[in-house]
This record gives sequence, structure tokens and C-alpha cells, in this order.
Amino acid sequence: MEVSFSRLQMMFLLLLSLGISNHVLIIPHLLKAAGRDAWISILFAYLILTGWSFILYLILKSMHTLSFNTWLSGRLGNVGFWIIGGAIAIYLLSAGMLIIYDTTKNVSIYFLPRTSNIIVILSFIFISYSAARSGLKTIMYMSSLLLPIVWLLGIGVAVSTRGSKDYGMLFPILTEGINPGLQGGVIVFGGSIDLLVLLFLQHKLSKPLNYGSVFVLLTLLVGLIIGPTMGSIAAFGPSQAANMRFPAFEQWRLVMIGRHISHVDFLAAFQLMAGSIVRTSLMIYLIYDLIGSRFPKYRQTVMLCSVAIMSIPSIFMISDIWMQEMIHNYYYTYSFYFGVLLTAALFAITYFPQRKERKLL
Repeated sequence: MEVSFSRLQMMFLLLLSLGISNHVLIIPHLLKAAGRDAWISILFAYLILTGWSFILYLILKSMHTLSFNTWLSGRLGNVGFWIIGGAIAIYLLSAGMLIIYDTTKNVSIYFLPRTSNIIVILSFIFISYSAARSGLKTIMYMSSLLLPIVWLLGIGVAVSTRGSKDYGMLFPILTEGINPGLQGGVIVFGGSIDLLVLLFLQHKLSKPLNYGSVFVLLTLLVGLIIGPTMGSIAAFGPSQAANMRFPAFEQWRLVMIGRHISHVDFLAAFQLMAGSIVRTSLMIYLIYDLIGSRFPKYRQTVMLCSVAIMSIPSIFMISDIWMQEMIHNYYYTYSFYFGVLLTAALFAITYFPQRKERKLL
């Protein structure tokens, strides 16, 4: 019998897997784009995301207990399914590329600078692939176990560094006009469309999602961006924070336990690895569930191909400067456009009649 999960378990999974993106991937580019007004950008984006999340809820409501594959192919047929499904698969692959690249880069810079890059990468993707191969149940239970620890560590670093922060650095706002704030808002929105993964997970729940659950999840995810963003500005100043590769991680270097204990940033590695492994394994699983679920004998082939493609930038050691420029200038902008267009298309599809399930070819 297929295992079903509670809404709380689903929220734990998404907070850990999507929250690591908000912590590691979004914040450096947000600070670079908006500077001191980065936290204002988050508030701008939150207002828009609230409306977007309601449209997402209407799509989820239309799906009810159907899987995304069944719902979409039943309304568009095989051709329509593969067009939209292929676009989503490309997005999931790009998201997997970014988290593998940034995670392995972080580990190589801060913890294992003398260890071969290929060893770090292969170790990480082996663990992620193993979790994805075990199925959603394993990923879900990993999240339920790890998230409380990760959250407590996050609260701990915020509390223990409060004496090193000057929140007066958050002001004045909009000194360079509204454009930087809007540019930062696009980055936050582009990074937050990961919430679309609810489309692939709702049918796994014991009860369909209501809008309250979607809204709370969105609010918590936005909170995971605004907290460390404000903390980075208050701790390092807007200019210095914008020049840091991993500003949220750098806050751990300010932690002092009493007068004699410092250098506890190894705890940040636990946070990073917990979120990154869950996120990567979820991306691998979703690609299989989207593309290969109708062809069980090709399950391993689809997963291995996904892992190989996601690992390309890391294995070939593409320049970090080039990667960050591409992400900053293109990735979040195109993610924004992709999220808006996909949501609009799926919302329009809710008005199409649902036909009987058709086998995907």
C-alpha cells in the first residue's frame, strides 16, 4: 500500500529543501542587487507571492487527489504533457545543478580545501542519489528528523550574535530609488517558485492542502530569507555583506560561547549538508516521478542521468565567478518569467475538461 504523509511532514520537507536555497543561493545575489534595501525587496516580493500562492492553491484544488501526471495528461494529452513536463524537468535539473555546485564549493572553501574536488562532489551526490533511490518516504523522514535540529541551530546563531549586530544599518531605505528594491524582488520571486513542487507532492498527502497551509509555508520560507538577510546587513554592513560569497554562513564566525569557545562554524556545515542533501535528493526523485514513473524499468537510468547532468558544472570545475555572474544576471530573472508563465498556463488548464487517464508514450 502506498504511504501517505501528513501536511506537517510535507511542510518539514519543503522548509528544509527549499529553505536551504533561500539561505545559500538567494541571499548573496539579493544583497548584490539591492544592497541595504534587500530586506525591503523581500517585503515587496512577499506581497506579490501572496497573490501568486493563491493561484497556486487554485491549481492544487483542481488537482485534488490526482497526481500531476494524471491531471495534466488527462487535460492536455500526451503531447501537452511532455511539453510542460519537459520544461519543468529542465528547471528541476538547473535547480539541482546550483545546489550541488554551491554546496561542494562551500565545503571545498571552508572545510576541505586540500581535498580533491572530485571526492567532495562524488561523496555528496552518492548520498543524495542513495536517498532519492530509497524513495520519498526516506526523504520525508530525513526531513522530519533533521529540520528541528537545523532550526534550533539557526535560532542559536541569531541569538548568540545579537551583540555583534547593529540593526541601524538597515536604514535609511530607498536612498537609491525603488529600482534596486524591485530588482531584488525579482530575485526573491524567482527563487521562491520552487514552491511549485507542491504540484508533484499533494497527491502523496493524506488530505489535500488548504490555502492556510500554503500561506503558512510561503510565510515561513520568506522568513528564512529575511532573517539571515537582515542579520548579514546588521553584522557586516550592506557593502561588505554584498561582497561575501556565503553571508549567512559567515555569521557563524561571530558566535562565541562564553569567553573561551569559538570557531563553531562546523555546525553551519551540518545545516548546509542537511538541507542540501534533502534538496538534491528531492530534485532527483521529482525528475524520476515526472518523467520515468510510467517506465519503472528505466528508473535507475533516469535517476543516474539526472545526477550526471546536475553534476556537470561541479565536476568540470567551471569558474565560480562566471557561474555567479550567470546566476545573478540570468537565472533568477528567467526563473521569474518561467514561474509566471507556468502558473498562468496551469491555471488556464484548470478550465479544461478532465478526460480519462491516458498512458504516456
